Amino acid sequence: MNSKWAGNRGIIQQLSRGAPFRWSSLAIGVLAANTVHTAVAQDAAASKRAQKYEEVIVEGKRIDENVTEFAMDMVQYGTQVQLISAEEIATGGFTNFGELAAGLIRGANVGYSPDEGEFTIRIDGGTDRDTLLLLNGVPTFDRGTPLETIWGATSLDPRMIESVEVYRGGQSLYYGGNGGLGVVNVFYKQPHAGEPVKGEIGVYGGSFKTREMYGNVSTPLFGTDNHALMVFGRSYETDAHRIFDRESHVDTVRAVGGYRDFPYRYNLIGAKYVWNIDDSSEFRAGYQFATVDFDDSFPNYTVYQPNYTEFPIFDATFKKRFNETTSFEAEAYYIAPSLKNTELDIQTCNIPRLQDLPEEVQAMAAAQGISGFSTATQFENFANGIDGLAAGCVTNPYGAVRSGAAVSAYDSYYADENGVPYGTVDNPFPIGAPMGTVVQSSSSFSGDTTKGFGNGTQFKAGYVDYGLNMRVKKDWNDWFSSVVGIQNISYEDNSAAEYGMSDETVRSTGVYADLRFSFDILAGTNFSIAGRQDDNNLYEDKFIWKYGFRQNFANGVYVRSNGGTSYSNPTLSEVGARDGLVNNPSLETQSVETYSFGVGVDGELWGGSYNVELGYFDTSIEDLFGSSSVERVCPEIAALTGETQNLNPDIQIPGAFCSFALQEFEAGRFTGNEVAYFNRRSTQDIEGINFDVSLDFEKWQLDFTFTDMESEEPNPIFGLSALEQGTGTALDFVVPGTAGSSATRQSAERPEWSASALLTYTPTDRWVFALNPKWQGPEWAYGNGISSRLVDENGQRSNPDLNFGDYFLLNGSIQYFMGDSLQHRFLLRMVNILDEEAFERASASADKGSSFAAVRGELGRYDADYYYQYGWNTKPRSIWLQYEYKF
Repeated sequence: MNSKWAGNRGIIQQLSRGAPFRWSSLAIGVLAANTVHTAVAQDAAASKRAQKYEEVIVEGKRIDENVTEFAMDMVQYGTQVQLISAEEIATGGFTNFGELAAGLIRGANVGYSPDEGEFTIRIDGGTDRDTLLLLNGVPTFDRGTPLETIWGATSLDPRMIESVEVYRGGQSLYYGGNGGLGVVNVFYKQPHAGEPVKGEIGVYGGSFKTREMYGNVSTPLFGTDNHALMVFGRSYETDAHRIFDRESHVDTVRAVGGYRDFPYRYNLIGAKYVWNIDDSSEFRAGYQFATVDFDDSFPNYTVYQPNYTEFPIFDATFKKRFNETTSFEAEAYYIAPSLKNTELDIQTCNIPRLQDLPEEVQAMAAAQGISGFSTATQFENFANGIDGLAAGCVTNPYGAVRSGAAVSAYDSYYADENGVPYGTVDNPFPIGAPMGTVVQSSSSFSGDTTKGFGNGTQFKAGYVDYGLNMRVKKDWNDWFSSVVGIQNISYEDNSAAEYGMSDETVRSTGVYADLRFSFDILAGTNFSIAGRQDDNNLYEDKFIWKYGFRQNFANGVYVRSNGGTSYSNPTLSEVGARDGLVNNPSLETQSVETYSFGVGVDGELWGGSYNVELGYFDTSIEDLFGSSSVERVCPEIAALTGETQNLNPDIQIPGAFCSFALQEFEAGRFTGNEVAYFNRRSTQDIEGINFDVSLDFEKWQLDFTFTDMESEEPNPIFGLSALEQGTGTALDFVVPGTAGSSATRQSAERPEWSASALLTYTPTDRWVFALNPKWQGPEWAYGNGISSRLVDENGQRSNPDLNFGDYFLLNGSIQYFMGDSLQHRFLLRMVNILDEEAFERASASADKGSSFAAVRGELGRYDADYYYQYGWNTKPRSIWLQYEYKF
């Protein structure tokens, strides 16, 4: 292999044999410091480049063949790049990518709950859509469905990951939108032509009845050294730990079995193919089909919600090096994720509406001056005076072919304290009592039940996303190079017809160019300027730009900076892309502008090497997307449901959607709890510092990261008057504390600071000891517009905000390798060694509207006890064992 692209890989492969397992961002940082010039179009340049790689290895900085040329370029031109190897991942024994990100990715905040089955990656204080997660170059960003969010990150198999590259700062230029604060590119293991049959198989088990089998095998094809195939698979199941405490569930939800286990299942099968066409050309293709089954619940009203997701993913790559100065790369992908689920909410016996009673009963009520019933007691007193009118709910449980537990389960919610079944005229279900469950929702388009069981009551939702990205890299001389590319991204809804979604394809075609300059100023000066023009067929066309700069000094000291702009279009569900109607056309594109700066040093110490960097980042996000219930977004509906005080003043009211929603509400098809999407009025400002240290010695390795960050949002409670709990009377003073006096606040679910480390000790080639500590600073969940303003008789807030941060978690592992080729690997994984109690996610504004007391009207929205807080528990102290055999 004599080309630059193929030759580099050969050099790295040759020099890394027998090297210790470790490989982190240290190596790429030192590589950039030593690579001062770009390539030139002579053989001497190739020789010079090879020498620099050798110098890196000689100096003790381990290079790995899995480092991409793109990552090398990014560091050289001012981006902080973190590299995570399969060996580093192996120290954690992670079971999903969310665990991996939380433990190893710098500046990452994992949103939602990986243990529950939903999570997203946020870097440096951004939102869910500012960090783009790629799998072999394939975007996993959710394009939107009419049913639920599809969390593409859950489809990744940690057992197949060969390396992870994290590009911090704005990186949308090469990949399209949604990379405003960074890109996380995950690379699976892959076959290599010319290699013999090899593979690995493993088993994993431990706490929470976890059981897993996985493996991959690669083999030559067609009896040649040019073709190879890899097949892989994984089956993982666990009962999981208790996500919610018993006290997190309201009484009615507990009564019908809502307090339960949350099992999780992951299954994967796939294949990868490589064809080395010649020494300068390579074609790769891969396909995987993953299924993720998990339960997703909210304990204040949901009883049972299993989700079934499917992720078919196809990707292909072609690389060609024409000569020492010019190379071409094309990447294509096709994905078609889908979701179906069952969602059962609590069904209670409710206070009847007066207009639903028989006409003669309505007349009796009018004669008594009764126009309605606000409490159950009012109705019960009224019903007790009328013969034949049940003071509750009549279900007539007797007489069914299979009445089941309704008449036989005396020790349950079906019967009273004497074991007499509820549901008769003489013994009706009391108002407020649970009666069972009800399917949560139906399609507003067709009226069909969508979250039931099986054909006719349950329908799949999903989308198809496909694209092509082609670029040419050209080294013009020893100080100037360029990358020019074109990318197309297309996606369309792929949901069942019952949802009534539009079948129109959303297309974005972007043309981009990156101009790179390198000069021999001091120890090397590198800078780049780049731009991209996107033509969007359904949204506004966008131009984004990016710059990068790195100045190397003597003794390994450097300064770097990068920045630019990015954007994120609304998803199909956010814009309301219905058949023949876009019901939220005023939704604007979210825009991001970010800058980062860093000063660092690479060097040698005690026979090893180190990298230390202190950085700063500053980001602003305009037209930030948000979501809430319709009654808290649209003033007309809020006035009808009594939610006016919960309207957020920072919302750009989506007028067209609110008009549509009002029509649906008046027709009885909306209740006010449906999700509405909007842009925020204010600009979100994010700034912070990061401090990163990498040490790489013969037996000890450390990667430490610290991020301190302000991710501010407008405080909707600022300057508002306090409300007297119980009555809701507005008082003559503002809400006490910072909730009422501060114009801004830290964004919800964004820690004020965080730190983590991976410390490994390798006394021999058979033992590896690792510790993975994580420190989390304050992280907040906020109440709503009413609960946040309630005060007690002493003038103090009765429902303060919830800080679910300020904790320390310690994970660790021990690995032992057996066999003459170290082919047998045993891992003991320990999670939460100190058994710390902590939340992965929290709610500070949950209400007890489905509780017995609230349904009866004995507990209302101005009562402090109407609201409560709960969290998604992190794993308690737990242990797993893993065995893996390589051949």
